[in-house]
Amino acid sequence: KMYTVGPDYGHAEARKSPTVDGKVERNPDGKEVRFPVILTLREKEIARRIVLVFKQQVCGFDILRIQEGDSLVSYVCDVNGWSFVKNSRK
Repeated sequence: KMYTVGPDYGHAEARKSPTVDGKVERNPDGKEVRFPVILTLREKEIARRIVLVFKQQVCGFDILRIQEGDSLVSYVCDVNGWSFVKNSRK
């Protein structure tokens, strides 16, 4: 999951994948436990373009990372606007 505030700032976090890592960890409130992720330069550029193209200064979206040979390839899905992001404390 990635959150942006303007084209030059973003915060990304990940969770365990049930199909890759096993069971998704949850906190006492039942929400998925997530941890910070360092983005690649390409992912940062993707985030910047999403902000500019969708004209959403604050938004969130999912990045799917896939290892293809020696390369890490990132795909974006599920872009969300302010109404979805506003409840995230991070």
